Amino acid sequence: MSEDTKDLVRYEARDGKAYITFCRDEKRNALTYEMFDRFMEHIRTAERDDDVRVILIKGDGRDFSTGHDLAQVGSEYGFSSEPGARRPSQRKRLHFDKFHVEQFREFFYCVKPTISLVQGYCVGAGAYIVECSDLAIAANDAKIGHPEQKMQLAGATYNTTWLILALGPRKARELTLLGETVDGVEAARIGLVNKAVPSEDLVAAGEEWADRIARLPRDAIAIGRAATHMAMDSLGMTSQFVHGYVSHVIGTNIRYEPDEHNFMKSRRDKGVTGATKEREGRYESGGTKN
Repeated sequence: MSEDTKDLVRYEARDGKAYITFCRDEKRNALTYEMFDRFMEHIRTAERDDDVRVILIKGDGRDFSTGHDLAQVGSEYGFSSEPGARRPSQRKRLHFDKFHVEQFREFFYCVKPTISLVQGYCVGAGAYIVECSDLAIAANDAKIGHPEQKMQLAGATYNTTWLILALGPRKARELTLLGETVDGVEAARIGLVNKAVPSEDLVAAGEEWADRIARLPRDAIAIGRAATHMAMDSLGMTSQFVHGYVSHVIGTNIRYEPDEHNFMKSRRDKGVTGATKEREGRYESGGTKN
């Protein structure tokens, strides 16, 4: 892993708390796969440190995270946009998606309590991180959701079970099928985060909760997490990480008809920004069909 990647996901531990910070503000904290690997290294470091009682996750700058870096979409499978190139095999897709979704499962079952502090945009993989956290506090004006679902998946998220349990089946389908974002206040109202606060109070609110957790006995925290894991398993939460990677493989291997928006083709022709604007424009009220 390059030194640059190490600098993009920062780790600090003090006073019973570990802090993991995404530091790529110039790209709105879009996460490369290398950055996500680094994120998981930090999670494991915090798990091994007996002095750490709670983990806080945040983004440096304007946003929590705008999700997976769209410049890498397809590269994980070896996808090539060159004319005549063969499509990636299903086995290659399955292998990568199984690995990546298991990272989310590992984070979901982290042995230390986790708190996400959300400002600005928190979409795609950024929203997955928040959903996999134990607690989440959002700024009132944060923008949280799954607009990436408009690109290929239309509801085939890694965290489908969690979304249904947290939001109810209809609200979960609304969030993923329409691919809309909600602000922090609405996210708190529907159960996507625990509460919303003014942006200037976000860090203090996270510290206050973390301090309260850090005062708990270590064994009490560990037993509580283990009990939570068992309860999640009894609700079928583990299964979402199995169907999640399979549905993602299927969802990223769809066939586009001539009148449908093909993000990969648009990215090749217009770049990431142009392709994203074209995608969003298509789904605005009154947007064009092509």
